[in-house]
Amino acid sequence: MSRNKSLAVTYGKKIFWEMFGFFLFALGSVLFLNSDLGLNQWGILHQGISFQTPLTIGQASQVVGLLFIAVSSAFKIVPGLATVLNMIFIGLFTDLLINLQIFPTPDSIILKIIMLVVGNIALAYGMYFYLSQQLGAGPRDGVMLLLQRATKLDVGIVRVGMEVLVVIIGYLMGGQFGIGTILSALLLGPTVSLIFKLHKYESGKLHESLVDTYRIITGKEKVAKSPAVSTSEEILAEDLAEESID
Repeated sequence: MSRNKSLAVTYGKKIFWEMFGFFLFALGSVLFLNSDLGLNQWGILHQGISFQTPLTIGQASQVVGLLFIAVSSAFKIVPGLATVLNMIFIGLFTDLLINLQIFPTPDSIILKIIMLVVGNIALAYGMYFYLSQQLGAGPRDGVMLLLQRATKLDVGIVRVGMEVLVVIIGYLMGGQFGIGTILSALLLGPTVSLIFKLHKYESGKLHESLVDTYRIITGKEKVAKSPAVSTSEEILAEDLAEESID
């Protein structure tokens, strides 16, 4: 197989699993939304923006992602291909699933809680599939890194601070806070950590930036990658793994 064909197959597979991960993440977000028990942290912000502007929830997600990528890029944190695709396709898939109305809100509280649990698993598996391709972190992770550098605080503290802030802003804009929000905060991290362990995913692996990917495809760089921007999910998973060892 020629080099070009080999690269096409390699990146074709990576992008396929990226897309599958984005779809699962969007599915998890919509299950939280339709449970009517409260959205996850960033979902509250996106819903709040959709209430106060002409944007849909998916479009609000895209605008927030674009803003974060722009801020990170301004401070020379180069996004990866998956960072850009994440910004575009999670929002598209979210709006598609909402418009299809495949998952109506159940009447039973038990079914609503089941919907939350399934949504949590879908979110976690979505993260695994798109992170495991090492083509870039999520749009918000570059801003998380900038804040960590500016404040010198532990990155876990910065992550929690960002999420608390977006929940407050989203709630003030009309986003739905509820038991689903609390369950997401408590369960998503451990679920991601468990899935990483089940699939033996090493979260410390380097992620390609757009520059890296361009150089690899054009033959200007073989394997070397830029220093990784650890994602908030990977950092939390690592912290939980360390706690389990202790």
